[in-house]
Amino acid sequence: MQWRVRTTLPDRPGLLARIAAACGEAELNIVGMQVFPGSPHVTDELVVVAPDGWTDVQVADLFEKAGGEDVVATRVSAGAPDDAPTRYLAGASEVLDGGRPVEEVLRELLGTETPDVADYRGHDVLDLVRRDGRTLRVSRAVPFTPVERSRAQALLSLVGDAGFDQPLIAPTDLGPSPMVRDAAPADLEGVAALHERCSIETLYARYQVPLRMPLTTRMARRLVQPDHGHALVVQSGLDLVAHAVLEEEQGRWTLRILVEDAWRDRGLTTMLVRQGARVARERGLERLTIVSGAADDRVLRAVGSAGFVARVERHDDELHVTLPLSPR
Repeated sequence: MQWRVRTTLPDRPGLLARIAAACGEAELNIVGMQVFPGSPHVTDELVVVAPDGWTDVQVADLFEKAGGEDVVATRVSAGAPDDAPTRYLAGASEVLDGGRPVEEVLRELLGTETPDVADYRGHDVLDLVRRDGRTLRVSRAVPFTPVERSRAQALLSLVGDAGFDQPLIAPTDLGPSPMVRDAAPADLEGVAALHERCSIETLYARYQVPLRMPLTTRMARRLVQPDHGHALVVQSGLDLVAHAVLEEEQGRWTLRILVEDAWRDRGLTTMLVRQGARVARERGLERLTIVSGAADDRVLRAVGSAGFVARVERHDDELHVTLPLSPR
């Protein structure tokens, strides 16, 4: 089993030797290493091969007992030991010669896929500046080092100068026809990006509380795979432009919908109402309550467009629209 272990060490002699000795005693083979200088601490990233049966918790515990701080261990593929400069040069080539999106290459180089870490402490955010002044934001659970920030900005600047710089968080192009589908684990980043593109007012209408950005991985997971419910997304091209969650709340089933500002009044809420009602019927439910902000008249129009005659109630800052789900 191969693991990437990142740890912070005080910048003084002998500590790295202690970690190497501890790995040797436990029969963990160090096959790759990067050093990210800093003051007064240094961040070391090691790729180790552990005996079968080892878990991320055991690997992290070994490094902590050897003197490591802020240890994070994640499972990696066999290609992980490749040196970073080579991988970044290959990434630039993939964008310039192979046409891969620069966002996709950066996610791979920086390891921003949702990690299965032993002790998740929340997202660190990396804002990269494009040549036209726009910002490309990426985030992950493991903190970014200054070296990684410099490398990522250099790669974005290189491909940007060549004209290969499409936005990730900028408002979505209204070109491709939208499609409703079930949410999947791979939609974590797309749902997070959708929330970042939405205005404060749109987010407040959806959640009825101020929502802090960017989304944590834990919240994104709940939105994509609710413990006791069902999630839907609307996809246009490669972007997710709307999202809905069907779940049980205090003895009743609710549907909460979020549509990107640029896609309002284009029928997406109606699509999600119809699809949410279909899912609710399949679960054997007799009624479904759509919950939104008290002033959200778009929901009422969408319900009518979807063909429902509903009961409308207003509770403080919330609008409750209950749909009967008799077979049609």
